[in-house]
Amino acid sequence: MSKVILFLFALTTFSCATRPTAEKEELASLHIQIASEYIKSEKYPDALKELLIAEEISPSSPAVHANLGLVYFLRERYELAEKHYLKAIALKSNFTEAKNNLGRIYIELGQFKKAERLLNEVLSDLLFSDFPKAQANYGILEFRRKNYPNAIIYLKKSLEKDRENCYTHVYLGRAYLELKNDPSALSQLERAIPFCEQINSDEAHFYSGIALYRNNLKDQSKFRFEELLRIFPAGYNAEKAQKMLELVKKGAL
Repeated sequence: MSKVILFLFALTTFSCATRPTAEKEELASLHIQIASEYIKSEKYPDALKELLIAEEISPSSPAVHANLGLVYFLRERYELAEKHYLKAIALKSNFTEAKNNLGRIYIELGQFKKAERLLNEVLSDLLFSDFPKAQANYGILEFRRKNYPNAIIYLKKSLEKDRENCYTHVYLGRAYLELKNDPSALSQLERAIPFCEQINSDEAHFYSGIALYRNNLKDQSKFRFEELLRIFPAGYNAEKAQKMLELVKKGAL
């Protein structure tokens, strides 16, 4: 899956500390904001450069380490991402957003027990305002553990508040696919397409093509894979879509 997970993650800033550290915090915050713009443009090396400067200026800033964790996650450097999120949490023990994001990293690393512990902490924090992201992460955790009915529960809860999240919609559709509930999967994945197109993701197209085929809509499945290759020729799923298209044409699925 594409690592542009800005719907699951958010860049973090804190209010400035009192002097004499306030000026350093302000300067570090400026570099974080510049990094934020680079991340939105998927210019991750430039974002990393800005955040490393911020780390030099303010090495004990939880916000700096949290944002370094984000960039390393987006570059799929999960061990480095883990290191910086752990540092952020060590510096700010009630940093729930960092715990939520670290839980997502542990899911990618297959360390499900660690992810579960952190995400349960997040979901029990009544002061945390971004429950949809935590619920989405827990849904992804359950999906990866193949607990598909539980995944559906959490993903649906997330979508009640975060209704345009491409990846949450796709994981929900995929959970239905795993449970052989092909009509629900198709409906869900078709609903996801415009949200995924907005963030230049081919996820919904790819799994929608599979769902269409499973619903015996072979011509529409063929069209969906062709559409993916036309709109996202260098997309994350382009190579797999080409293979699926060849199989659909041959009737070999």
